Formats: sequence, structure tokens, C-alpha cells
Amino acid sequence: MPIRRLEEAVIRKIAAGEVVDRPASVAKELVENALDARAGQIAVEFEGGGIDLLRVGDDGVGMAPDEMRIAIERHTTSKLTTEEDLRHIRTLGFRGEALAAICAVGRVTLASRPAGGEEGHEIRVEGGLITGARPVARPVGTTVEVRDLFWNVPARRQFLDSPPAEARRLLSTLRRIVLAQPEIGFAVRSAGRPLLDVPPARDPSVRIGHVYGEAFASQLAPVEMDEPGLRLRAWFGPPELARPTRVDQHLFLSGRAIRPGVLALGVAQAYARYVPRGQHAAFFLYLEVDPELVDVNVHPRKEEVRFRSERAVMDLLRRAALRALGGRGMPERPGAGEPSGGLVPSAQIGPAVPLLAPPVGPAGQPWRVVGQAQASYIVVEGADGLEIVDQHAAHERVLFERADTGSTVPAQEFLVPVQIEVPFDRAEALRRALPALRRLGIHLEAFGERAFLLRGWPAPLAERQSRLGFQEPIGAVAERLLDGEPPLVELWREVACAAAIRAGEPLPAAEQEALIRDWKATEEPARCPHGRPVAVRLEWTDLAHRLGR
Repeated sequence: MPIRRLEEAVIRKIAAGEVVDRPASVAKELVENALDARAGQIAVEFEGGGIDLLRVGDDGVGMAPDEMRIAIERHTTSKLTTEEDLRHIRTLGFRGEALAAICAVGRVTLASRPAGGEEGHEIRVEGGLITGARPVARPVGTTVEVRDLFWNVPARRQFLDSPPAEARRLLSTLRRIVLAQPEIGFAVRSAGRPLLDVPPARDPSVRIGHVYGEAFASQLAPVEMDEPGLRLRAWFGPPELARPTRVDQHLFLSGRAIRPGVLALGVAQAYARYVPRGQHAAFFLYLEVDPELVDVNVHPRKEEVRFRSERAVMDLLRRAALRALGGRGMPERPGAGEPSGGLVPSAQIGPAVPLLAPPVGPAGQPWRVVGQAQASYIVVEGADGLEIVDQHAAHERVLFERADTGSTVPAQEFLVPVQIEVPFDRAEALRRALPALRRLGIHLEAFGERAFLLRGWPAPLAERQSRLGFQEPIGAVAERLLDGEPPLVELWREVACAAAIRAGEPLPAAEQEALIRDWKATEEPARCPHGRPVAVRLEWTDLAHRLGR
């Protein structure tokens, strides 16, 4: 086939795909433009998950009519002038592609009034071409309204997820930006309903409280470190706030939310002795770096950066995490790192509140509990050998099988409701799932923008969970909901996991015995609900062979 030049409309649509793939990326680009325009207050409103409508307004410096017409063209920007500027990037946007890309795939209305201007101006754009213009009355600043995203690219539109799923992604993106820019006020609305309204914060820790709640923020350990070319202000969560995913791990570089990537390994090394394997610490890292030492121009959506010395940054984060752990006197997790005393005979374990019912009926079972090792594993002697049982996994299996999630789980109602706070994106996911959660025995009702009143908990788990608290399981369920609309059985896994006995939790002899009895009676004792093995078996014949008998 002969080589020929592409039409300009096709070029625009191809280029748009590098920057704009869904409503969340549109919101990110528009909010970053508002921040670069020195906005002090930003308002975001969306409908249909941002597919039908996404509007971003700011009180920044605004644009004159001729600047607005230039701004929608490709590779136009006010943030760079020479090639040398690429070595000292201090703005969030700089490629000059975002607005042009959005205009190529959406019906856009751009309205702005510059500081000192007597009136505002509005232009309407479809397919990258201006279809109308007029003067408008408006305050200083800019509003960009995007309707019918991908109206002219049906192949791309059909690959978008459902509006609720796109809304979850959009809100997660906004959560990162809101955390990254504590000095800016933000308001977020969905179909006219307020989801977030936070004032400017004097300190990142205040903004963390705005998003996650004061109870969560008060548990974080602050650390400040200054080194040549690097300045770090960080807040680290205690080990008990560790989560099965990295959703609460945040790294902000000079006001830009980026993926922690391999840099998180430094923090993981520091926490390795304190949290179980598969759990991830919560942290909020605000890093200022000399622009000469970092390249932010390595990703089309600026979600990744390249440091001149990645190892030095990783080591800085590791040392900061160690300082936070040491400064709070956080106890090491028994069973991680060095042994904590070896095997504990079951008769010598101190008293604790019973977690399981004591054995009922005559003793002659074909096994005997020897004791608990490292407060995490129960050693069981049987006729054919030894079993080393992970107490958390075993209890998870027991709790998981106590409910038939095909029918409504009975709830234990509370005399006084418990107030729970979650980040605003998870709050929206929880609101949508309230009927499903009720079937699990979780009686929850909305109480403001991101707060809920918990009025009941699954009856089989209520007694123990009331001692542990309800913030963690509700947070885990909300986090799972961010990934989509999971079946009830998957949500029940999270609830059972939160209520299960922890690794590092000493158990009295009677509770060890009861746990093993209940575990052996389950339908699938080999694996926990998440698929991990529950026990390791050592045959007597194998033991004798290894010892040369």
C-alpha cells in the first residue's frame, strides 16, 4: 500500500488515545491545568460516571479569547518556552496535548475570564473544531465542560466500563489529587449530590484527615527528613493499619501524585518485621526533589517519573519508615524476623477472652494440640504425624463457612450505632452496595458525605468484631467494592478475614483446642477462603527418616 499522510482529524484522535482513555484521565488533566493556573478553589461535577458530563471549574488566572483558541490546538502551552525548560519542570502539565486531546473526542465548552478582564468568553468545540463563540458573564477563572466523551470514537466508547465503575476510577483519581494538593480547596459533586467539600489545609496531615477521617489520621506517625536535593514530609501508618492491597500507599512528588512503584520496596523492607506477609503498610509521602534530579517526562499521563538516583530515594524512604516505627514504639510482629521464644506449651499461655466455644462431648479425638509456636501457629499431633496450622487461615475458614451467602445472614443489632468514616471514593462505593451489605448482616446507613452509621453486624462474628473494632472490616469491604461489584461471597471473605484470629495473637489452651476442632470440621480445611494453604504436614516416617532413625 502507498504511504500517505493521515488526515488531521485522524491524527487528533490517535494522539488523544495517548492522554485520554476514560473519564478519570480527563478529570486528571483538567484539574492539573486548573492547578497550574494558580487556582485556590477547584470544583468538579460529573454525571454518568463522567461519560455524559464532566465539568471542572477554577478561580485561577483565566484566559483571554485569543488564548482560548490557541489552547485547544496541539502542542500549545504557557508552561514551556525553550528546550532547556524541560530540565526544570515545576508545573503539573507541560506537554500541550491534554486540552486538544479532550476536544478531539468530546463535546467541549470552554469558558474563561482573565484577571483584569471586564467579561468572560465562551467557545464550543466538537471534533477539535470551534463550532461557536460568545461573550459570557462569569468570575475570573476557567470552566471546562466535557459532554458525551468519545461520541465520535464509538470503538473506544464501547470499551468503557459501566458508569458506576467509571465513577469509581474517577473518584480514586480525584482522591490522589486532593491529597497531593492540601493547600487547595476542592468540591466534588455527582449528579448534583455533594461527595466532597474540603477547605484549603495548612498541613498535609490535616488534608489526610479530611479524606480519611480524623480517627485514621491521628494514628499516623510523622517524619521529616532533609538531604541534599531531597526533602521528605511523611506520615506512616502503624502495622495494624496494614491492608491486603497497596491502595493506601501514596507518593506525591512536588504536588504530583505518582505511582510508588519500586520505591515502595524501601518502606516494605522497614515494615517486614512488623506486618504479616501479603499485608502492605499505609503511608503518605510528600517528596520535594531538585528538578535537575528527576525526569517527569517519561509517561504520557505523567504517572511515573525517573530519578537520577532511584536507590538514594528508596533508601531515604526506608530510613524514614524505620524512624516512624521506632518513634512510636511499635511492637514487632511475633513470628516475623527472629523467633519470639519458640514453641509455647498450651498449658502455659495466659488468660484471654474466649474466641471459640470449648469442646462439647467426650474427648477420643484422634489428635492432640501440642502448643502454639510464635503466637501464630498451632502444632497438632496426630496418629500419622504433625500438623503446623496457621491459626489465622484456619479461623478464616471456620468463619467463612458459618454463613450461607445465598441467603440473608442474621444480624446482631447494636443498642448504640457505631460511626465509621472512609475516603469519599469508597463512601460512594459503599452507598451503592448498602442493599447487598444488608444481606450479609451488615446494617449500614449513610451519615453525611463520607460517614456511615453501623447499626448491625453479622451475628456469627459480632462478639469478636466488637472487641476488634469495625473500621478495618468496613474499610476492607469498601476497598473491595472499588474494584467493581463483587459477589456477596467475595465480600464475606473480607468480613471473615477481618474477624479471624491474628498472627501473633496468643491463645489459651482451650481456644487452641476449639479452633482445631472447628477447623477440622469444615468442608474445605486445606485452604483459607482466599486460597492459601492452612497447614503443613510432617509425617512421622518422614521425620524419622530425616533424623536417621
